Amino acid sequence: MTYGFRIDPGNVRAQDVEEAERQAERVQALLAEEERRVSEIVGTGGGDSGQVSALVAADGRVLEVTLQPRATRDGSEALAEEIQRAVQRAQLDAQRQAEALLRESLAEALPSLDAQALQERLGRLLD
Repeated sequence: MTYGFRIDPGNVRAQDVEEAERQAERVQALLAEEERRVSEIVGTGGGDSGQVSALVAADGRVLEVTLQPRATRDGSEALAEEIQRAVQRAQLDAQRQAEALLRESLAEALPSLDAQALQERLGRLLD
């Protein structure tokens, strides 16, 4: 599905307005679908020892932390670090998945857009 078309500002026709309305409806439908797809993203991550794993939603919410029986053998401080590492890795995984989904969707919706260049430019603006 491609979005965008050329309109001559000096000669806007009724069919141009209708096409713009149709495209706006398609964009709204695409956004609703992408919101649904993002809500299904689950990032996974684990600690260095393999004794702790975590599942995280795309919005960063921790969905689950699983501890293997031996996870506590090195004490509570080491366990806390393992949990933190597992959750951070799961959050990064969810973020990577969401970014990949966004790039895919932008490429489909706006094939002439350089998503990588846009992301780099946004990154520079936000720094």
